[in-house]
Order: sequence, then structure tokens, then C-alpha cells
Amino acid sequence: MLSIERELHTLHPHLGDRVAEVLIARERREGFSVRPEVRLLAWAGAMMLATAAGIVLKNNLDRIGPFALAAMMGLAAAACYAWVWWRRERAGLIDEYILLLGALLVSADAAFIETQFRLFGTAWHRHFLILAVVHGAGAYLYRSRTLLSLSIGAVAGWLGVRGFDGALGRNGYDYALRASTVAALVLVWRRLNRREEFTPVFEHFAALLLLAAGVALMTEDAMRALYCLVTIGIAAGVIWWGFHVRRLAFLLYGFVGGVIAGNVLMFELISEEAIAVLLLVLLNIGAIVALIVTYARFRELRA
Repeated sequence: MLSIERELHTLHPHLGDRVAEVLIARERREGFSVRPEVRLLAWAGAMMLATAAGIVLKNNLDRIGPFALAAMMGLAAAACYAWVWWRRERAGLIDEYILLLGALLVSADAAFIETQFRLFGTAWHRHFLILAVVHGAGAYLYRSRTLLSLSIGAVAGWLGVRGFDGALGRNGYDYALRASTVAALVLVWRRLNRREEFTPVFEHFAALLLLAAGVALMTEDAMRALYCLVTIGIAAGVIWWGFHVRRLAFLLYGFVGGVIAGNVLMFELISEEAIAVLLLVLLNIGAIVALIVTYARFRELRA
């Protein structure tokens, strides 16, 4: 039978230990982990069920009534939370996504109640604060990074960081201030946090929010070149942090943010379009080469 195991062994230094061992195990017809695939399917299943619940709400509102629908959503969410709590001593991968489904149902129910009954009136965004507290308490009760992510997202929504259309369509200064404020709150929360497994979640959110703040500033015409340099500085700091904590994602965040800022700066400083495009191509090629070199260095440090 044809086998490429020998060739895979020769590629071991280039592929890395983890990838090479998985490929060799597959070639030998040995067992291998399907955990990433199961995680993806479980996440997709939770999203689909939450979407289906929203469709049921929409199609049956007139027939069942808002009170009954809100109660049904609440009971379904409570059932998800109760199931995971009952299985907490033997919880598996799927249970985390049942918990995610419950949290999404809670969020959908809160939004539905606010839409139907206008409990907060014009201050409708306050329901984000309630969700932040609920999901945050659930995160610590269930030791769930997924719920923690939802809680931080709700805090961002409460403070007005609800999508990047705010930076592109309204006031970039305002969006940058709100994003920076949320990042500061996240870093304070990280400082006060006592659960080590939650630390990466805080760091990822803080990095992305600071980069979003920098990009939002670049949408303003006044002092755009300065704001590009500020964003490049933030990106450099995120890359440095990636090396410090040995996490590849921060390198990618920093490079993407830095390349965006560099491209904008190029067009801001050079008025001749043809020259700007040429330099833009060279800049992006250089960024790709720099990313490859940096990644190689990163792997050496992790080895």
C-alpha cells in the first residue's frame, strides 16, 4: 500500500510537531482527535437553534402573544442552564454549546421583551447592562469563557460599541472614545479577575477594542496621519504582547491593524495616485514577508 509516512517525517521541521504528528497518525490509520470539528459543529448547531427560535418568535407572535412567547423563551433558556448544571461534574464539549444556546436564548428574550414592551423607553440600550451582569455571573458560576465573551460584548453594546458602522457613519472620535473606555474596563476586570482561564479572553477583547479605536480615529479627516501613526503604535504593542504571552492571534491582530493603518497613511501622505498604489503594493508585500519572518521567530520562541 502506498505510504507517504517517510516524506512526512522529513517535513516535520517545517510543519511543526502538532501538525506533523496528526498527519503521520492519519497516514498510519491511527486514531486522531476530531475535537476542532466537533466544536465547529456544536457551535453551528447552537447558532442554528438560536436562529430557529427567533424565526418561531417572528412567525407566532400574533397567534401566541408576546407574554407566552417571552415565557417560552425563558423556560427554554432555563432548561439549557439546568441541564449543564446537572452535568457539571461530567460536562463534555457539547455541554458548553448547550450553555451557549441558553445564553443566546436569554439575549434574544431580553431583546424581544424590550422591543415589545419598551421597558426602558428611549434608553433601550440599558438592557445590554442587564445582559452583561447575567452573562458575567453565569461565566463565573459555570466557569465558561463563552459566557464571559458574551458579557464583555454586552458591556461594549451598553457603552455604544455595537458595530463598526458607528465609526464609518457617525463620529470617529466618539466611537474611539467608547471603544477605548470598554478596553480600559476590560483590562481593569482582567486585573481583578481570579480565574486564570479567563485571562486570555480579556486580553483578546482589549487588543481588538484598542485596534478598533485606532481605526475609528483614522476615519476623521483632521490629523489623520497622526492617528495612523497612533494605530501603528497600538498594533506594535499588540504584536509585542503576542510575543510576551506566546499567542499567535495577537500577532495576526497587530499585523492586520498595522497594515490597514500603513495603507491609509500612504494615501494620506502621497497625493500622486499612481505612486501611492505602487508603494502600497510594495508595503503589503513587505508586510507579508515581515509576517512570515515574525512567525518563524515566534515558533522558535515557542519551541
